[in-house]
Amino acid sequence: MMRRIKSRAAIDKVPRNPRSNRAAIIRWSYLVGVVVLGAWLGDLFLGGFFYLRSEGLVLGEPAVVAAEFPVTVRELRVREGERVEAGMVAAVVTSQSVAETLAKLTADLGARQNRLSELRVRAQTIDSILALAETREKVASDARKELESLLDRGLLSIDKRTAAVESEFRSRQELESLKAERGVIEAELRTLQAAYGEAEAAVRDLRGLYNNGKMQVPIDGIVSRRAAERGAVVRAGEPIVEVYGHQRYVLAYLPTGNLYTIAPGDRVEVKTGLRSISGVVKRVEPFAAALPKEFQRNFSPVDRQQVMRVEFADGNDAPPLFTKVQLRSAFELPRWIASLWGEPNKQGSADNTVTGDLKPALP
Repeated sequence: MMRRIKSRAAIDKVPRNPRSNRAAIIRWSYLVGVVVLGAWLGDLFLGGFFYLRSEGLVLGEPAVVAAEFPVTVRELRVREGERVEAGMVAAVVTSQSVAETLAKLTADLGARQNRLSELRVRAQTIDSILALAETREKVASDARKELESLLDRGLLSIDKRTAAVESEFRSRQELESLKAERGVIEAELRTLQAAYGEAEAAVRDLRGLYNNGKMQVPIDGIVSRRAAERGAVVRAGEPIVEVYGHQRYVLAYLPTGNLYTIAPGDRVEVKTGLRSISGVVKRVEPFAAALPKEFQRNFSPVDRQQVMRVEFADGNDAPPLFTKVQLRSAFELPRWIASLWGEPNKQGSADNTVTGDLKPALP
């Protein structure tokens, strides 16, 4: 009895086994992941060469409450974080040096005032007798001339003429002495009055600066730090209270040697955490400064970058003072390529209101 032999498939004819959709999705997901990872790594290490990527601090216009002389703090009327207005009393102080200076200047003013009074009395006395002295001198001169005429006719002895000459001499001497003294008194009065006015102005200015020990806030703002406490002795020029104005801005540090440029008027994004705020570059300083300690890298030389000032656009709430922020400007490839070829995209620049109006340039 014969059995049928089972047919076998040809070796060169493999049956079709199409791949499943799941395998294709995995493959494309892997390729996309590799591309995204490569783009992220490229942006991490090379992105800073093509668009703005920097850091900065949120600051305000600074001002300090300080004395121009050594003082002792008796009372502090503000606390850190408090909003203050210009003219508000921040601290009450006393100064032994100011008290001694005021006492000395006041005594000097009193002495000069007494001397002025004496000179004025003497000047008035001279003015009152000067006319009489002039009349006396004229009478003596006329009498001498009359006696000389009598002497020439032989009607008068020589001793009478001598007495008349001596009387005229004394009258002229006293008159000229009074006139000279009057001139000296006038000059001394002018000098003393000028000195008295300067001393009086100095006392007035010192009293104004001292203001009875009340140290006032110079601007509207927020108290950032109390540099001294009650009972502390503060030297001249040392701050007692530090204040920052309400107008906030970002002091940013601009890396140099990159493929872009930043100019006043460019718009950037100021990021703090998940919050993004629009800002405008107001000024790019022509010098580089050392970055703050929190921006430096450990075990590396001190890094210096160009300084620029960024102000927040109208309608945006600024972050708190001393907040560390990141500055970014989106990189627009078509506009960057156009600028490299000398054909800036004016329309794109005009429409860019969120990210930066960067002007890439060849190194």
